[in-house]
Amino acid sequence: MNTPKSIKYPDTFIRTAPEAFDGLFDWSWTQGCFGTKRDGTPSRITPMDIDAIIERKGHFLVFETKGIGVPVPDGQMYMLQAMYRRGRATILFIQGKINPEKAMVWCEEGFKSGKVMNCFADTDRLRMHEFVKSWYQHANKVTRI
Repeated sequence: MNTPKSIKYPDTFIRTAPEAFDGLFDWSWTQGCFGTKRDGTPSRITPMDIDAIIERKGHFLVFETKGIGVPVPDGQMYMLQAMYRRGRATILFIQGKINPEKAMVWCEEGFKSGKVMNCFADTDRLRMHEFVKSWYQHANKVTRI
């Protein structure tokens, strides 16, 4: 399978495709759409993905998954930080592409006392299950749309 240049780790991408994966989309046609740098050359801005997102009553749980030790690219991190600062998003970073092995969270205000982790901690499927379940319970009882 030929992967677009925008996919930085094509082997990992293909090996860990999600259950409902319906193919690749080549975003190269957007090059040159997002302004220029100070020197007049086209910006390097390219579309990016969020691995999963859940909305409940105006609250968002955003999942970003990476392999163990794989950093979130700067541009994607800036976007996730901007989403978090808007105040209605909990961001859940998971390392481990088959099962959660490490996690880092930024909890929205009012959920888990607004806990913000700046480094990854060991985790597993059960802990992540309980975290997501508690987020849903929080979002389901709050009516802030």
